[in-house]
Amino acid sequence: MTRKEYNNGVKLWADDVYRYSVHCCSDSETAKDGVQEAFAALWEHRDTVSTDKGKSFLMSVVHNWAMSLHRHEKIHQENAFDLMGETTAQPDTSFDLREALQIAAARLPEIQRSALLLKDMEGFSCREIAEILNLSENQVTVYLFRARVSMKKTLIALGYDNNK
Repeated sequence: MTRKEYNNGVKLWADDVYRYSVHCCSDSETAKDGVQEAFAALWEHRDTVSTDKGKSFLMSVVHNWAMSLHRHEKIHQENAFDLMGETTAQPDTSFDLREALQIAAARLPEIQRSALLLKDMEGFSCREIAEILNLSENQVTVYLFRARVSMKKTLIALGYDNNK
């Protein structure tokens, strides 16, 4: 990948990479760090990444970066939980469908949520998602199926039943 191709890639892919990064980490400022990490990695690997695989490479970097971030945050949350002891909070039931979808997506395992976001929000094919997440295409379809079943169950539990 040449400097010109890289610069064109920044213009073409930055918004998509940022949007995926926000979905992965749920914070716009942190998402900017993910985008920066991804484009820095693309620049470092520009000799080995072809232009047609650039966007997939960026999404893969963001995914791996977000997974690392979540692992780090989970450790801190578990430590804080141990220090504070168990607390019980009642869920807020006054929300709309968009919030319900966010809640349902947040309850998915990270790999299922990533596959679902890449497929339904970013429009990647199962083959592209497999490359980004370093999975087989069959694994991607299984994760998508399980994510959708889980989302449906959660939405029904939250009071959103499309059969009503």
